[in-house]
Amino acid sequence: MSDHARILFGADAVVPEAGGKGAALAKLAAMFPVPAFFVIGAEAFDQAGLKAEAREEVERGLQRLGGAGRFAVRSSGLEEDGASSAHAGQFATELNVAAADVEAAAHRVWLSGFTESLAAYRVAHGLSGDPQPPAVIVQVMVAARAAGVAFSADPVSSDRSVVVISAIVGLADRLVGGEEDGDSYRIGADGGTLEAQLVGEVAVLSEAERSEVAAMARRAADHFGLPQDIEWAFDHAGLKMLQSRPITTLGGALEVESFSAKRVGARAENPGSAGAGTSGSSAHETTGIPGMRASRLPENDSASEETIWDNSNIVESYPGVTSPLTFSFARYVYAHVYQAFSRLMGVPGADVEEHRAVFENMLGRVDGRVYYNLLNWYRALALFPGFKANRKFMEGMMGVSEALPQEMADRIAPPSDSEWEKFIDNLKFGRVGLGLVWHEIRIKGTIAKFYARLNAALVRPDGEIDAMQATSLAAEYRLLERQLLAKWDAPLVNDFLCMIAFGLAQKTMEREGGDEGRAFLSNMLIGQGDIVSAEPARMIREMGAMVRGQPELVARLAKGDRGAVDTDPALRAAFDRYIAKFGDRCTQELKLESRTLHEDPAQVLMAISAAAATRGAETVKEAEGDLHDIVPEFGKRVVARWMLDWAKARVRDRENLRFERTRLFGRVRRICLALGARLSEAGVLNDRRDVFYLTVEELLGAVEGAAITGDLKALVRLRQAEWDAQLKRPDPPERFSARGAHVVGVAELSAQAPTNVTGPDAGGETRKGLACCKGVVTAKVRVIDDPRVEALSPGEILVARHTDPGWIAVFANAAGVIAERGSLLSHSAIVAREMGVPCVVSLKGVTQWLRTGDVVRLDGGAGTVERIGGADKAGTAA
Repeated sequence: MSDHARILFGADAVVPEAGGKGAALAKLAAMFPVPAFFVIGAEAFDQAGLKAEAREEVERGLQRLGGAGRFAVRSSGLEEDGASSAHAGQFATELNVAAADVEAAAHRVWLSGFTESLAAYRVAHGLSGDPQPPAVIVQVMVAARAAGVAFSADPVSSDRSVVVISAIVGLADRLVGGEEDGDSYRIGADGGTLEAQLVGEVAVLSEAERSEVAAMARRAADHFGLPQDIEWAFDHAGLKMLQSRPITTLGGALEVESFSAKRVGARAENPGSAGAGTSGSSAHETTGIPGMRASRLPENDSASEETIWDNSNIVESYPGVTSPLTFSFARYVYAHVYQAFSRLMGVPGADVEEHRAVFENMLGRVDGRVYYNLLNWYRALALFPGFKANRKFMEGMMGVSEALPQEMADRIAPPSDSEWEKFIDNLKFGRVGLGLVWHEIRIKGTIAKFYARLNAALVRPDGEIDAMQATSLAAEYRLLERQLLAKWDAPLVNDFLCMIAFGLAQKTMEREGGDEGRAFLSNMLIGQGDIVSAEPARMIREMGAMVRGQPELVARLAKGDRGAVDTDPALRAAFDRYIAKFGDRCTQELKLESRTLHEDPAQVLMAISAAAATRGAETVKEAEGDLHDIVPEFGKRVVARWMLDWAKARVRDRENLRFERTRLFGRVRRICLALGARLSEAGVLNDRRDVFYLTVEELLGAVEGAAITGDLKALVRLRQAEWDAQLKRPDPPERFSARGAHVVGVAELSAQAPTNVTGPDAGGETRKGLACCKGVVTAKVRVIDDPRVEALSPGEILVARHTDPGWIAVFANAAGVIAERGSLLSHSAIVAREMGVPCVVSLKGVTQWLRTGDVVRLDGGAGTVERIGGADKAGTAA
């Protein structure tokens, strides 16, 4: 039989000739209980019937499906069940077909691809070209006691927090064909029934069965990346998936839904909202973010494309509620520097300009919190060749909780079978590849020139900035835009090289050595000695040693008494050196509203006091592995060593260049505060810190004559009220998706925050995260939310949701580090490795699981944390 007339079984049907429905069934079979089936290619038929060479294959296929049973014979057109046009009811379906009649039934289904009604349907839906006959699915019939359809989102209101189920006793064909009515159930996000309409006195499905069907519909939607309309059936063995297709009729209202809720807490829902999502005419729809509602826009709103919001990694820089000034500045920076970077890396200027809206919306602000607009990051990355590999590297660098579904990736960068397009793409890949080699060769010089340019731009003393008049301050800010933000080349080029170098090194070590290879890579990054992020910890330990044995001075430092340093000249000199270099390095340092160490050094003073104490638990270092043992083949070992050295250099420079970003943000903060002082002196604002409630353009507009609002005090009052309300509400999930226009307003607080969970072992005493730095330590933990108000005693293990460079004063005393968020390239991991303390990150829910004073055994090489008992167990080495 020819390749085009072949019979495709189960998972083998993920090919174009299997048609839309056949390929979808094949994907479903990988994760759902799908009745056995095979697909007959459309080329196996002609007008007379099944071709002779195909008949024997069909006979064998029937034997594989059991031979003597009953079968469903369905169409599977190339465009059937597509995201834009489902072709519902346009092709024939035959049920309860005996084995002997399958051949004739399959031919009738195939012939349904030539009907006048199908041609009219295609014209009505704007589909070009002549109708194509479908492939044909032959599937074992389910002896259903109950069956029906389920929509993973309400097809009327577009509410994605509700699953709508229709159920009937026996087979669902009468229900689908409209011959009989069935029970109708609306299932909420928690699996409970919101509403039930029964056609008889007894429900077709029990409460548990409804929840099971709803869960299946939601899993199908997650699997395909789009809301799904599924057909299902219960037989004697349980629930079966019969087919799944995209819902093509959802409106443009805004919906927000938890993305992979099992990892971010309870699935987002507002159970206190009566009839949530039951009416398409309500003024507001529940967003799924506690205390918020989304303004509903007209149903024909075109902004109905899905958006994925994810705060992985960026939450380290912008945790919690972030001011309008910070967000507007960060959004501007991301847009302009990444456009400049794309041009620098060889992306044509016309392509960059065409995607300007993508670059301008790489960040979003959800109830005051900063998120990545994740799909725009993928769209920007797709401008570069090698998208498939690069997106994996980007996901690893960002530390996102899950990879982009392949279906979404294909929509962003559609795969092509055209040899010409592949040739052009290879040329582009080669061009960018040569460019990367060139940038790698020149990276040291690029970084040196960047440092020189940065130092020149920041040459003005802080006192001179503080004394400037408003117009001069605005001019100074615009100068920074021209001198630095438009030429932020070294950090971006190095970041891209780091993403590729680390990704290739990780892939190589995983391939050659599995877990041992990954551990070796992490261990290779330890103790580079020239990472600036670790320098504050060393300086704090040195100052702690200076005051050891001076209990009165230590006590004053513990209270954050700034005057205490004046009692010891050596301490005063060391402290001044610290503030001069790291005064802008504070907790949440990239948030312009954060108070720096220049303003409030209490955090450092408390850390010095804690460092004066005798150190506690000691870390047991694990024996170093040998690359020869992991990669015994000489040639491969040479390549692996080169990749490891490359990754090590790029990670080091990445962390050091991030400190220069801190310096830039420190200067911008000082300019904005000085502008606030001038405006408050003029009576335009009440206080200099009111500038943080304005955007950058609103602030500069007040000076440059471009203000839209004349009453800045009133605008500040509005923003302050919003800020206060946002602070009271719990954080949205770390990852969720939304559709429609993002017009979000505040409503009453009627729901509780989602509960973080740690995964399938949520009740265990040993949990596993991402191993970042080898070593084993047994000690007490201290759970810290804000290092500005709580210090870590020497020998304790730090437990935190996430850290940023401003936490370094806490790291100085840590015997180990456990973080709820993060990746191998996050700040927690890099500084822990540099300081040589065991570290585990990405341990979900650890701040809820552990409490200050718990004793744990932390294994930074295995990535495990074991809670072993009370405080009397502390201090023992493993």
